[in-house]
Amino acid sequence: MSSWSSLVCFLSLVAAWAASPVRALDVRTAVRPGIELLHRTTTNPDVRQDIWAVRIDLADPKVGLHASADRRGVEWAVTTPTFAANTGSVVAINGDWSDISASGDARLRPLGLAISDGSMWNTHRPTADISATWGFLACTVDKQCTARAELPLDQAWWFTDPTKRPYRFFQAIGANSYVLLRGGRAEPACFDSARNPRSAAGIEADGRHLWLVVVDGRRSAAAGMTCDETRALLLDLGAHDAVMLDGGGSSTMVVDGQVKNRPSGGQPRTVGNHLGITYVDAIDPRCALASGRFCTGGMIATCQGGRFLGHGDCAAFGTTCQEDGAFAFCVHPQCPDGDGLGAACVDGTRIRTCSDGVPGEGDCGVFGLACGSDAGGAACMDPRCAAGPHSGFCTAGGLLASCTDGAYAETACGPGTQCTDDGGARCAAPLPGEGEGEGEGEGEGEGEGEGEGEGEGEGEGQGENAPPVGEGEGEGEGGRRRFATSVSSCAQGATPAASLWAWVLGAVGVRRRRRRAR
Repeated sequence: MSSWSSLVCFLSLVAAWAASPVRALDVRTAVRPGIELLHRTTTNPDVRQDIWAVRIDLADPKVGLHASADRRGVEWAVTTPTFAANTGSVVAINGDWSDISASGDARLRPLGLAISDGSMWNTHRPTADISATWGFLACTVDKQCTARAELPLDQAWWFTDPTKRPYRFFQAIGANSYVLLRGGRAEPACFDSARNPRSAAGIEADGRHLWLVVVDGRRSAAAGMTCDETRALLLDLGAHDAVMLDGGGSSTMVVDGQVKNRPSGGQPRTVGNHLGITYVDAIDPRCALASGRFCTGGMIATCQGGRFLGHGDCAAFGTTCQEDGAFAFCVHPQCPDGDGLGAACVDGTRIRTCSDGVPGEGDCGVFGLACGSDAGGAACMDPRCAAGPHSGFCTAGGLLASCTDGAYAETACGPGTQCTDDGGARCAAPLPGEGEGEGEGEGEGEGEGEGEGEGEGEGEGQGENAPPVGEGEGEGEGGRRRFATSVSSCAQGATPAASLWAWVLGAVGVRRRRRRAR
């Protein structure tokens, strides 16, 4: 392109920008490798915006997260810049709502979930006294993050300790009950309809990138946003799931020790908790995993973002160390077969289980269930699962019965198929030529099989519900095609009992534990 053409193109772009009713200027700055700061300003004469956002690449091994720990006056009940300075966070944002009207230790304590380096110091909302749900942003030790809302603990009893399986949250801060985005779609409703300063956190669809966003407000150059406008902003940035953090005068973004936005109260506010992003120039040599918990002999060690966070001695307490992916735990001696994820039947109804190395015992009989075990492990199961909690068989009435984690379900096979069990129950097309071999058979039937049959026969042979095959002398002709349908395909007509039993098994807290391969 000539210099003249380049100039014309540039002037055209400037003219188009000037004619646009809403003009946005984006300035991007690399904070650290994998951490980028975006400053966006708009000059719409009616609604001007001043936005600060940080995009974090969670896949970078030197990038870590740190939520406020239970250190009042050091990491919570402090301003965001104070938190950043005390924790060495290169980026920090304010977190959950808090009760500013309370007194004593309850004042400024966050309202929702608070987990720091795997230690939960504030639970999820216990009741629906504030709202039907409460949100959170939570990440595992290997930086798998989620942004969503959950029922209060009096309804979601399974969420009592989300630092354990199946969640294993390592860092978490609470968020407003009104989720901004879920699965790439804007959620409805909000707690207000006005434009205000906002703080939000969002995760892209790949799960790799995290957004931390602050929208300034309550001044002429920064109108603030409604909830729906904040949703649109997060979608535009590329977020797939997003939650609203505390806003208004609490909204604060700190990068490299500097407050980037202009808090509406004139200075950063003391708030309940925060989330920080850390970065190291070199991964600590003690970190076998840059982000994870792992065993070193009888010791258990923890690293995140290349920072060595400490270790503990399982052997000192008479326990062993066991790994499960990027997670590890000490295994109590009472765990079945020394497996920290194992389960075993104590008797016909009682079951002993281990979850992340912690043993527990439950009585399946309370729910009318039995305790059973097979190659898939032990579980509370429907008494009809005679072959084990992870089995299948054909009923006397020709239905396909399946047991999954002890939950019993029956399925009627589809047209042209029947239940068969020759080493694994399933729905399959009947096999022509049953009863092959030498001899004579009589019977009537219509249809011809295709392919080559094995064995010698004379006359017409008929298997149950099968077409006649093997007519004539010598090599008989018989169809040998088998049309098998897997159990999962047949299960489309499963009875509602499966869902019911799954709930019951969850209630007793003794879901099946698969034995670790050795």
